[in-house]
Amino acid sequence: MTTDVRVMTRRGLTLMVRSPMTVAMAAIMPIILLTLMSVSFGKMVLPGAGVAEYVQYAAPVFTVMGVTFGALSTAIATQQDRTSGFDDRLRVSPISPVAPFAGRILADAARNVGAVAVVSAVAVAMGLRWHNGVGGAVLYFVLPVIFGFGIAWMMVAIATYVDSAETAVSATNALLLLLTFLSTGFVKLHDLPGWAQPIAAANPISYVAQAMRGAASGGDYSGEVVATIAWAIGLTLVCGLLAVRGYSRRV
Repeated sequence: MTTDVRVMTRRGLTLMVRSPMTVAMAAIMPIILLTLMSVSFGKMVLPGAGVAEYVQYAAPVFTVMGVTFGALSTAIATQQDRTSGFDDRLRVSPISPVAPFAGRILADAARNVGAVAVVSAVAVAMGLRWHNGVGGAVLYFVLPVIFGFGIAWMMVAIATYVDSAETAVSATNALLLLLTFLSTGFVKLHDLPGWAQPIAAANPISYVAQAMRGAASGGDYSGEVVATIAWAIGLTLVCGLLAVRGYSRRV
């Protein structure tokens, strides 16, 4: 299986190199939102603070958006392989049913590294700073990539069960928007409406954003780091099982 995964990962990286806009599009939307919301929305969330202070608070969620919304291309690629006949060719080959998914997701992890780097570079230009040492800076970059690994498995699981790329994108885009905006990434928990606070408190994006915020600015954030890793592992196991089962059962 290791050889199968390696071959499929190389295929995914080759396709990505041939389509550099895949990485660019994953970062463009978060960068636009980071710029607009920091300038127009920051003083409402942090009264009396400047743009740099809001960027220090909100940059993590925009970085996570680069990973989560970039994963939409994972769902599209999964559907394209189904409709192009590529999956049919794999079915008559002695290849592990996990390899097509795992290879694509490992290749997408490289895209996520690029998206995190680009969004973070813009955030640094707008005032983001790491006050928690080199370890905190490394954790800041690693956590969204780990979380994105679990999100990617969720994407391929959904794409395996729906009938078209349009359906996959519509379903996953709506889910990601809800998770992103009903989180503590943009505003503090007590500033959300009462009905939204329990949702935001349990939201995995809240955990990863708070963990990255702590990694950059300090404080006690170990619980959020553990929760982020737990969510990534849970999504990988559950959605990976669903994806492989759906792939194996599909005629």
